[in-house]
Amino acid sequence: MSFRRSASQFFSPNHHPTVVIKVGTSSLIRAEQGSLNLSSLASIVETARDLKALGFNVIIVSSGAVGVGCQRLRLCTRPDNLAQKQALAAVGQVHLMRYYDDLFSALDLKCAQVLLTLDNLANRSQYINAKNTFEELLRLGAIPIVNENDTVAVQELRIGDNDTLSAQVATLVQADWLFLLTDVPNLFTANPNTDPDAQPIYEVTDLSKLNVDTSTKGTQWGTGGMATKLTAARIATAAGCRMVICSAVDPANIPKIIVGERIGTVFHPNIQPLKGRKRWILSVPVRGEVWLDIGAQVAVQDRKKSLFSAGIIKVDGEFEAQDAVRLCDEHGSEFARALINYSSHEVDKVKGMSSKEFAAGLGYMGQEEVCHRANICLLLTPHDDSDLDHLSEPHSPYDGPSRTPTPPAGLAGQHAAAIAAAVAEVEAARAAGHAAGVRFQLPPRPPHHAGSSGSLGGANGNSGHAQQGQQEQQEQQQQQQQQQDSATDEIRARLAVLRTRGGGQEAAASQGRKEEEDWTAQLVAAVAAEQLQAAAGQAAVSGEDVDENGWLPK
Repeated sequence: MSFRRSASQFFSPNHHPTVVIKVGTSSLIRAEQGSLNLSSLASIVETARDLKALGFNVIIVSSGAVGVGCQRLRLCTRPDNLAQKQALAAVGQVHLMRYYDDLFSALDLKCAQVLLTLDNLANRSQYINAKNTFEELLRLGAIPIVNENDTVAVQELRIGDNDTLSAQVATLVQADWLFLLTDVPNLFTANPNTDPDAQPIYEVTDLSKLNVDTSTKGTQWGTGGMATKLTAARIATAAGCRMVICSAVDPANIPKIIVGERIGTVFHPNIQPLKGRKRWILSVPVRGEVWLDIGAQVAVQDRKKSLFSAGIIKVDGEFEAQDAVRLCDEHGSEFARALINYSSHEVDKVKGMSSKEFAAGLGYMGQEEVCHRANICLLLTPHDDSDLDHLSEPHSPYDGPSRTPTPPAGLAGQHAAAIAAAVAEVEAARAAGHAAGVRFQLPPRPPHHAGSSGSLGGANGNSGHAQQGQQEQQEQQQQQQQQQDSATDEIRARLAVLRTRGGGQEAAASQGRKEEEDWTAQLVAAVAAEQLQAAAGQAAVSGEDVDENGWLPK
């Protein structure tokens, strides 16, 4: 069964797709040294540049502030003390952003720092303001670098949940793709480092049928794990965003995944994604859990009914009225988020009571619904398996349905073919350049199709116009080569500063490697990506691309 997709199905004439890339601390910090992996950071920046050239808006959610703070203060291990973590985050965040800014500036791109907390997103007015800020940054062509405000985000520092933050950001900006870059190539049925029978999972369309071991925790430098990534998958797919877990070793795989190559684990979005206010509810911090019996679960999940006290069997956590809670089945598996009308103490008093007993058990006359259906966001939408094809891969343990998404209105065939060809050219040229250890060059830009008098003149038999067009094209190519060489020199100068600042030479020498040369080749190679813009078009967002009611539909 073929899963390859045409690039055109992710484009429409008035929409530039948005890609959110989350990179974790374990991908940015060398575990053996506790130092920043500059080559990994540079590869991520280069991939963002390639995506921009292909017409995508790009947002990066980056962990690593605490790890960089440890490096700057020469600490060998990540501390457990909360105050120390917050201080290290304050030290590390400014240096981490400086690395990003230097690398993006070398490629003539602009980046911006955005610090968020889940509590900020819980406030509806702040949520709208954050949405407007992202909209304007993307319109200006900047690449937002997002992190939690670690100096005040106590919950994030305890569980390291930038996976969830990236899903919240993807929901906020209505992203088309969310990539979680990790230290493993796929989601597995168990920890492949300890279980030889662990099998990779390539596609997931129904999270309720996913049975994997999520007990693996983060590294000493990161505090996430696979469980937080599945939580992020529930949030992102419920909002209509396709999420991918893939290896951080080669971020250049991201364009390949977008056009359909079978790399990593792809979580497909729900058939009926959430819109408007329910998207915001997904961003409200969860304060507790309410477990339902099978009858209440079916009523809420399949029949889209409100939740009443009779179907509640357990309450976990402490929350107040209008807080967000998880709705779980009788086994504790989350299938929905909701704003609740009563406190945890009140819900615990009336759980299992019928409608006639509800008021007496509560002690006063209140709303009949514990959670109104307008405030319930389903994370797992049931699918009709008879209407869907099943995976035919013999090595995939996932038994849920596999579905190729319905292509939206796409670009012209010529434009889509140019995008696919551009991705292939980048990969071929990068491979050739790395093998030789030298900078590669892509073929010269083709002339623009629309409004090209030279092309039209040749078609009409006007040889003078054709010759003039060829001469102008040669002059343009020479000018582009001069600009490329100038940018190359600028990159080399910046790399020299960055290597000195980040201790790259010392780290390479201690490992007996010439990592600096590999890194230089990777960054210098990024200059050639400039050639892609003629084939793929400029990435830009205008006011016409935004719905008249705002970035999120009401």
